[in-house]
Amino acid sequence: MTRVSNRRSDYLEWTKRRRGIRYSLSRSGVPRLNLRELEPTLDYLLTVDPNEDGWPPLVEMIAQRAELTPAHVCLASACTGANHVAFGLLLDSGDHVAMETPVYEPLVKLARYFGATVDFFERHESNGWRVDPDDVKRSLITTTKLVVLSNLNNPTGCQDDDESIRRIAADAQQLGAHVLIDEVYLDFLHAEGVRTAARLAPNILISNSVTKTFGLDSLRLGWMLADPSLAERGRRLSDLYTNNFPHPSERIALLALGRAEEILARNNAMLAGHITIADDFIASQPRLSWVKPRAGTCGMVHIDGVDVDELTDRLARDFNTGIVPGRFFNAPSHIRLAWGVDTETFRAGLEHLAHALAQ
Repeated sequence: MTRVSNRRSDYLEWTKRRRGIRYSLSRSGVPRLNLRELEPTLDYLLTVDPNEDGWPPLVEMIAQRAELTPAHVCLASACTGANHVAFGLLLDSGDHVAMETPVYEPLVKLARYFGATVDFFERHESNGWRVDPDDVKRSLITTTKLVVLSNLNNPTGCQDDDESIRRIAADAQQLGAHVLIDEVYLDFLHAEGVRTAARLAPNILISNSVTKTFGLDSLRLGWMLADPSLAERGRRLSDLYTNNFPHPSERIALLALGRAEEILARNNAMLAGHITIADDFIASQPRLSWVKPRAGTCGMVHIDGVDVDELTDRLARDFNTGIVPGRFFNAPSHIRLAWGVDTETFRAGLEHLAHALAQ
């Protein structure tokens, strides 16, 4: 039974069944980018260049944005694929993984799929959901091979500082362990000078993609950043997973990264407005409280005295509105609220949430 349950994601199965929800306060990315905005010509899209280990212009662009070399980059099938490569490189059956909570459920299932045991270090709401390096250190044991966290954190939107990450990496290094940081939301802070943690320590690996911040989830294009020797091992493991990557996706991703500042500035302006709307709404609801995220597309909202699953079902059934129950993130008294939709839809969804809470 255990082996079977670790070969599926309860969360992804649940959310895929709710794709038809009209007022989605659950989608964690930004609205999909209109590819016409990138002005790709037909000749550009149909040209085929060598891409055995990833199309070199794209790999170079990713490395440049991370202030690393192309040797640090291993392309993958979205951030999910990058996480799969990292886990596959570093985990064997019986190994131990220390993982954050609240946590993105597929990461837990993936570690167990590779035969690892998982223990959690807790992000505390009273600490603004920030990771505490001392809590992480207490979760490490002699068989720990991997420490897993996300920054910006999914689902809380919390940002962790470089010094905390350095301390975590140093403690892991004492055991010969690595630290995997899912940075799929971190580009929202790129304009503010916040950069990848890949340069902070040699035992840090990064997963990222163009899916969330650029609204290009349909491309399924991501990457892992790692020490060059580990990145090379990742490319060889990736041969078993995907061999080559869809070249049109690589070409479109390059166009998007070339306009990153323009695209991210527009998305950030929308999201900042929605975070303010969410904060005002939560302050108006006596049952609700949260730690306001600095950036990103989602945050965790505590609900007092309400059955979260019943609320979720009522919203879907009576209001065609979607939220994500916190139980999928090991936080059953919370919901994950997301605002990566147009403003009209977001406001309407919040109004429906208020009605459901009143009932």
